[in-house]
Amino acid sequence: MYRGIRGTFIYACDKDLQEYFKNHIPIFKAENNLKILPFDQVNPFFNAIPILYIYAAAGSFSDLQTPTECENFKWIEIPNKISNAKDYFVCQVIGESMNKKIENGSWCLFKKNPGGTREGKIVLVEHFNIQDSDFGAGYTLKSYHSEKIKTDEGWEHKSITLKPLSYDSAYESIELEDNEIEELKVIGEFITVLDL
Repeated sequence: MYRGIRGTFIYACDKDLQEYFKNHIPIFKAENNLKILPFDQVNPFFNAIPILYIYAAAGSFSDLQTPTECENFKWIEIPNKISNAKDYFVCQVIGESMNKKIENGSWCLFKKNPGGTREGKIVLVEHFNIQDSDFGAGYTLKSYHSEKIKTDEGWEHKSITLKPLSYDSAYESIELEDNEIEELKVIGEFITVLDL
């Protein structure tokens, strides 16, 4: 379960049990404020940006350019303030660990890992050893800070710190060093909260 982005899915084969769940468990409909486009109207990254849920962001986004992969995502109309949508995606942020910048429940625009310096930027990352109370095991959205050292081959990371930006002091920074750094994968860089 990756509750930080999507929630919990319940599937029941028994029709009576399905009806029982429908009557007693609210159905997640947070996407209703986004303009979802039917796939036959989608021109990927020209008129539409994909919505990614955390399980999709981990492995499939790099292959989004192929038509068969595109069909696996929901697509929203590009917001007016975005001029070039290449490599952008949208996902919902649930939790309070970044509430100084991103309110709980916000739909946010991200750019697929653009490379270059990330110092001070807010990034969505994957790491197998991360246990984030808002995002679930393996993923987190935090402010990125690194300490580098110069070697014969150039610059390399000595440590990476993923800092929460929260009014709640219970959220702690995540410190990565040595081999832990090599396992860190930046999924995307936060661009803005979408005004819905």
